[in-house]
Amino acid sequence: MENVKIDETRQVSPVNTLFLVLGMQIGISILSFQRVAAQNSGYDNWVSVALMGLSTLGVMWIVLRLLHNEESYGQPELFSMQKRFFGRWIGTLLNIYVMSYQFSVIVIFMRGYIEIIQVWIFPRLGTLSFAAIFSIIIWYTVMGGFRAITGTFFLSFVYLVPLHLLNILAIGNAHFSNLLPMFEHSIGDLAQTFMKMGPCFIGFETILYFYPFIKRPQQAGKWCYFGLLTTTALYLTLSLVATVNFSPGELKTEVWPALSFWKSIHFPLVDRLEYIGIVYWLCVLIPNVSLGAWIVSRGIKISIPLIRQKYALVFVMLMITLSCALIRDRQQFDWISHWIANIGLFCMYVYIPFLLFWQWLLKKKGAKKD
Repeated sequence: MENVKIDETRQVSPVNTLFLVLGMQIGISILSFQRVAAQNSGYDNWVSVALMGLSTLGVMWIVLRLLHNEESYGQPELFSMQKRFFGRWIGTLLNIYVMSYQFSVIVIFMRGYIEIIQVWIFPRLGTLSFAAIFSIIIWYTVMGGFRAITGTFFLSFVYLVPLHLLNILAIGNAHFSNLLPMFEHSIGDLAQTFMKMGPCFIGFETILYFYPFIKRPQQAGKWCYFGLLTTTALYLTLSLVATVNFSPGELKTEVWPALSFWKSIHFPLVDRLEYIGIVYWLCVLIPNVSLGAWIVSRGIKISIPLIRQKYALVFVMLMITLSCALIRDRQQFDWISHWIANIGLFCMYVYIPFLLFWQWLLKKKGAKKD
């Protein structure tokens, strides 16, 4: 596979990988993961959250090693890599598979946000109409190119800092005795919580798609790790905030504990803080969905060179809009989310290490021929 050099005017500096990695891990699940985490591990759920966060550092090392090695052979991104590793036909099938996965993640993310708006603010909001309007915004953002998408990630980071600082307000009403006794759950319970935390932490592996768009990519590694550590600290903080503010029964029944926590905060001029939080969350939705749409449309362009990315993007946005409308209720949403989470975990802990192993085998085979 030919290594096509990306023009420098379309690339971003290494520090931006911090915002890209961090932003892709902060999805819609951050508003509800505390309930899922508490189902098996109770107040010890923070242990599994910390372990999951630290394990992503190891996966990121594998991803970066894979990409660095690939620079010597071809284009260092997943679509080209799979074609080189497995041949044109199998590689194309695998590309379709990863595009389908990224597409499903976008749909679930957008549909989850629409559900929150329907439950908390506008019960009669039409799913199709909101998805259509939002798809136009995403189309406009992606048409600006990868640098414009990266800019939305930076703005998302800046806008959300004040919102996350609200966690400080939890100290006044916190019941720190909830944390005791520690470590009373079994390893099996913690392992189940660990697996359920997967959907919260996946997303950082998207560097496999945009790596060629980073200037001096060798310097991006440290920013990737900073991004993962920041996300881990954020999830750990939110987990502890929920633990010291909710009883075990409340924590297991609250669908969106983060929104309930914001609802409990009152200011003289702002009585319903969660409304501001929900609107603010658009800042998270736009960059996440934009990058996902960019990945899928670029994958179509690479797999079928006759189709230009801007035309593929129109098709992708239409399909996303229709798919959001097809998910009717919470049961369907949970079923699709469950399968996406399992596929994401498989990719993180099985498929990506396998790719590094396969790359090593091909290198050995090539060395023997020489």
